[in-house]
Amino acid sequence: MNTLESQTKIPRVSAGRIDPVARSGGFGWLWFFLGLSALVLAVGLVVWVIFLRPAETMAGSLRDAVGRALSAVTGQRVTITANTVTLEKSNISELNVVQRKTQTITKLETAYLRSKATLILRGDFLVKAGYDLTKPFSMSVNEETGEVTANFPPAKITSVEMKHTEVFFTDNGLITKITPEIQQMATDQMIAQARLDAERSDLKQEAEAQLAQRLKDLLGNDAKRLLIQKHPLLP
Repeated sequence: MNTLESQTKIPRVSAGRIDPVARSGGFGWLWFFLGLSALVLAVGLVVWVIFLRPAETMAGSLRDAVGRALSAVTGQRVTITANTVTLEKSNISELNVVQRKTQTITKLETAYLRSKATLILRGDFLVKAGYDLTKPFSMSVNEETGEVTANFPPAKITSVEMKHTEVFFTDNGLITKITPEIQQMATDQMIAQARLDAERSDLKQEAEAQLAQRLKDLLGNDAKRLLIQKHPLLP
């Protein structure tokens, strides 16, 4: 019995008190778990600071940069929701990107009883191309790749404004004369021809290229890649 007692330490209870040996062993396990928990929290904090937080910050700054770029291009306020930057509704319905001066000549002839009158008008026009801001118009950000995708409606001819007109040639017949009504008809025909010429020109493609370049210049190195997508106009 003496040998067994000398090899095994049995906690001794005296007056309701626990032996200090047993008490110190319990606190040892407690400190072990507390230390392990602190280590796990420290490692998690380091991972967040080194890897996760910079990514979140970069994504946030990229969204802000995209918002500023879209605002600078359109002159309107934008709304940033999650990873999408959307143009807010405004009273301005069109965005003019490019403009070009053009000249149109139209010829109108009218005849009666072999009497022919001829009128040739020449007009100077200012043609503008851009975007309809009432259509879907937004930009999205890929947080992982730094890729920005711009979704725009196709560019359109926004206005054809006649700046100056003159009678280039006129010839009255013996009976048929160039009246104010005929001259107004020729003017309307010239305006219609100027719009048709604008639609057939490369002005809309130039507007799309100018918008893409403007966004690239504004985003600079903030965006790793910029994709320009066109979606059809909705009815």
